Amino acid sequence: MSATTPILRRWSGLLLAVALVSGGVVYTVEQRHQDARARLAVTTPAPPSTTPKPSRIAAAVAARRLAVDLILVRRAQAVQTGNEQLFLADIDPTNKKLVAAQKILFANLVEIGFDELGYSQAEERFNPEILKAHGSTTYLVRVLMRYQIPKVDFTPVTTELGYTFIARGGHWLLTSDSELDNDLGPGAHREAWDLGRIEVQRSPRVMVIVEKGDTRRGRAIVHAANEGLAEVTAYWPLKWTGSVLVIALDETDVRDARFADEDIESAASTGSTFSSLPGQETVDGTVAGGYIVINPNQRDQVDEILLSHEITHVVTASLGGYEPLWLAEGSAEYVSWRGIEALSGPGQVAKWEQEVVDTAVPQLTALPSDAGFYQNSADVYGVSWLAVRFLVRRIGLDKVEELYEDMARNGTDQAARDRILQDRTGLTEATLWTSLTTYRPQR
Repeated sequence: MSATTPILRRWSGLLLAVALVSGGVVYTVEQRHQDARARLAVTTPAPPSTTPKPSRIAAAVAARRLAVDLILVRRAQAVQTGNEQLFLADIDPTNKKLVAAQKILFANLVEIGFDELGYSQAEERFNPEILKAHGSTTYLVRVLMRYQIPKVDFTPVTTELGYTFIARGGHWLLTSDSELDNDLGPGAHREAWDLGRIEVQRSPRVMVIVEKGDTRRGRAIVHAANEGLAEVTAYWPLKWTGSVLVIALDETDVRDARFADEDIESAASTGSTFSSLPGQETVDGTVAGGYIVINPNQRDQVDEILLSHEITHVVTASLGGYEPLWLAEGSAEYVSWRGIEALSGPGQVAKWEQEVVDTAVPQLTALPSDAGFYQNSADVYGVSWLAVRFLVRRIGLDKVEELYEDMARNGTDQAARDRILQDRTGLTEATLWTSLTTYRPQR
């Protein structure tokens, strides 16, 4: 996700009057030009003032910002108190489609039940087409939604929205929450609660979101997730006390998971949550955790093996995110195949290991790189699993987990990754790959 640069206003040449309205005060471009001409016509300077008065434009902007801030506060309060009337009070009543969608959104937010919820204005946006559609009082703003789901989010996390406000009868009203979607980051306004009426199924450490009425499926996924969580606890050394959020909706585009595009072959995806969005404070943002999204075409095939893989990603999500993909995916595969081994014995695992050695490794010339990893037609998951399995046998699982943590926090480039890998294993990525090409499974 890349930072979105605020779009500068283009005042000159606009025939439309851009109005700034609050409490019935309207300040247009033409009025501002008139004020400027009047000031230039004054030949005798006014005596200096120690407390200069703000211009009308500045006062109107401040008033508008305060009015919108209050709307955002009311929206958060409405969710926390279960007050639908308050949540809808600042919605444009002439936009019946938006009113209906906001009722669904409110019900979803209440059903999730946030420990913390707040909305704040980021930067103003400008779009002449939207301005033309809604009139001269249109105000477009990027909004940050900061929230914390109990047990799931260790710290408050942030997502973004785009709101369109208009002034009518001396009041600001929300008239659209989707017109800026294309200008936001990947997955923005595509959270589970944005996509139709939902239902939440829970256990002590699992939360599953499905469509309203899809109760049986939701409960089945809760059961599978509990088993997957037990496998991760048993087979991955990092102690983790959090809860897992699994989203299983009939949607191909949820958060940053796009199953209708390049990720269509994937049964599930774990996307990051951010306590600070990319570009907000740092270029990469600050990862807080992860949510699992299930491919809608795979919802009936969800089991503990699939979820143990994804839960491993959730467990490691907040470590930093700089680990190479071969290590991230290989570790998740290691955990899930340990689960398979527990169910079916070592024979099936040994068979797959031999297939990877005989078929997958010869298709590559190096460890799978981050670039194009998920588009690679070779069995990059198998090779990544083999690399982690090799390292576990070389230095032990606890040391591999420590390697993962170090890579995730400090592997910011290839030189750093090689240094960490060599310090902890005596290998670089190149020599690890050479070792895999000559590896013969122990039987």
